Amino acid sequence: MQQPAIHQDAYRIATDTWIIPQIEPAGPGTLASINSMVITAAEPVIVDTGCAVNRARWTEQVFSIVDPADVRWVFLSHADRDHVGNVDVVLEACPNATLISTYWGVIYTLADGVPPLPRMRWINHGESFDAGDRTLHAICPPTWDAANTRGLYDPTTGVYWGGDSFASKITHPVTNVAELDHNFWVESYLNEGRLAVGWHTLVDPDKFDAHVAQTADLRPSVVASAHGPVLAGEFIGEAFVLTRQLARMEPLEQPGQPLLELMIAAIAAMPVPDAA
Repeated sequence: MQQPAIHQDAYRIATDTWIIPQIEPAGPGTLASINSMVITAAEPVIVDTGCAVNRARWTEQVFSIVDPADVRWVFLSHADRDHVGNVDVVLEACPNATLISTYWGVIYTLADGVPPLPRMRWINHGESFDAGDRTLHAICPPTWDAANTRGLYDPTTGVYWGGDSFASKITHPVTNVAELDHNFWVESYLNEGRLAVGWHTLVDPDKFDAHVAQTADLRPSVVASAHGPVLAGEFIGEAFVLTRQLARMEPLEQPGQPLLELMIAAIAAMPVPDAA
């Protein structure tokens, strides 16, 4: 992954709530999202911290919305690299911030050194924290690819952050799923769900339905995610219907050597930058 060439400004999805987008090429005619979020509560919250490769633009966008000195919480949905890429910069810039993670979030990051344990708070599924003018709830999303994942629900705005759940490709930078072709979104949503999760074929559909109900029953008014467009209105109900289908679908073949060779050939064909 290189410094992103496709730029999109941060955009508001609800009162006090902003998406910090990163857009990456993802194959012919498609793009991938790597989003994070900022909640400008009385005690502002940064939700996930993006990729290190996008550090300069990410920090510029985040700190154009909230003053670093005002940030009180940094919520990590899980510890994959595209969610923790700028944690060190945030904690240095935000001296009053507490890092919200889990035991497994710490274990995953030990390869890069011991995180600042005295500045951490571990919040598991079903637990909450006070952000001054609201209480935010850590709720496990319908799907995940890291077992320590928690989504984040803000009952004040009705926004639910799903981490890696609710993912789909996009065809152009968007601020809402309604800006995409509907059939493209449905196909991509089901494909991304099966490719990213893998375990969907192993679960009992009825038990999976009960699990999905944990988030569906919140009745969020907006659903945001790290790797998909923002959902609102009737798209939220449809997304939960599609999610339940995953436990009843066959797996997709994972990308293999042919795709790797295509990627190598594409890189080889790229023009070499002029050293001068």
